[in-house]
Amino acid sequence: MPNASSAPLAAAAIAAPDYTDAYSVAVPPGATTDPAAWTRAIFGRTAFPELAASDTEHLTGQTMPMLEFVASVRVVDARVTLTTVVRYRNALGRLYFFVVRPFHRRLVPRMLTRAERRMRHAG
Repeated sequence: MPNASSAPLAAAAIAAPDYTDAYSVAVPPGATTDPAAWTRAIFGRTAFPELAASDTEHLTGQTMPMLEFVASVRVVDARVTLTTVVRYRNALGRLYFFVVRPFHRRLVPRMLTRAERRMRHAG
């Protein structure tokens, strides 16, 4: 699993996270290396609001009363890495993510793999 600190925009957005993870897949031959396009392929039209972007990283996320999170999609060296960074804002946020975390760990790698398949067939 890639290191979550390899997403500079995400690291800048939440400096003291309570939770981070990162999953990575290879960019298929001929597929785009545009991180915003990969964000759409991963999350579809229900992507979270865009917070920042660079040539190699696209950052989405949301601040809620209980927690804040960002999802970074970074394309570097023919790999796409999806990094999640979470900071709890209170005890309810900690409890909420305690419940969500097992599903998150299963769902996010599947979303990335599904996006890789879509991009392989689109390219």
